[in-house]
Amino acid sequence: MHHHRPASRRGFLLSAAALAVAASLGVNAGEALAQQPPARLIITAIPDDGDADRMRENFGALARHLGQAVGIPVEYMHVENYAASVTALATGRAHVAWLGAVTTAQARMQMGEQLTILGCRDIDKGFVSYFIANPATGLGTVSDLGELAKAAQGKGWSFTFGSKSSTSGHMMPRKYFMDQAGTTPEKVFRSVAYSGSHDVVMQMVADGTHPLGALNYASWDKADDALKARAPIVYKTPPYTNYALAARADLGPDLLARLRAALLAVDGSTPEGAQVLKYLKAGKFIEADIGEWQGYVDLLESGIDIGG
Repeated sequence: MHHHRPASRRGFLLSAAALAVAASLGVNAGEALAQQPPARLIITAIPDDGDADRMRENFGALARHLGQAVGIPVEYMHVENYAASVTALATGRAHVAWLGAVTTAQARMQMGEQLTILGCRDIDKGFVSYFIANPATGLGTVSDLGELAKAAQGKGWSFTFGSKSSTSGHMMPRKYFMDQAGTTPEKVFRSVAYSGSHDVVMQMVADGTHPLGALNYASWDKADDALKARAPIVYKTPPYTNYALAARADLGPDLLARLRAALLAVDGSTPEGAQVLKYLKAGKFIEADIGEWQGYVDLLESGIDIGG
């Protein structure tokens, strides 16, 4: 092991020299060394899978892929809830995080310019939500949600979203409703419920518990034809951006560029790449900019209630 010593000694002397220069310039020594890549990178993710072991296995594969590409060990760190993933990134306990749209916006609000985006999945820019109606409403498709609000006037219809904290089952459908109808669902419908999941929304609209509802397109698309006929689509929202692989900007431009390149290079040719893409139901990763999540920041700042 003797031959390693000069290199580490040299590294130590360089660091000491950098600190001395920083001190003489009156610069914070930490800032002068911030562009030094960390000895290992920590990646975390929102626990929306619900299965910690499966997340460890699959995000572990992404960690290995990135680590091999940038030449720094990357380790996956599991967190117990959505808020913890944002906090880990904001405090530097994690350097990289797989976040949903809402958590990306929350991280942006906490971190400002310290948050950057490495990329997203090919499917993340084309998410849409569907508004569905029980056939007993007599509603056909509407050109926009202002038309839906007019049709609902005086009808006493109730409406259901999915989970309060869902991007595609509550937040985006609500945003489009407010933008297009110029009012809130609460002012239009007799009552507004949160049924918890996309599948339950579809079931409740189909059985007439709620004449109308909103849900994620993927959940509607996978239902059988009989169920679709009892809960037909009356409106499809414009597309919006969903998940992101976010990172701390203080990793420095060089390492960030290498991480971006490594993410975009993920494909089915390696066991890790194939595993990650299958797990995340993606064909590939694509470039993205933090500006694409600004709409969510605006929504959160407007005081929308997304629950705990």
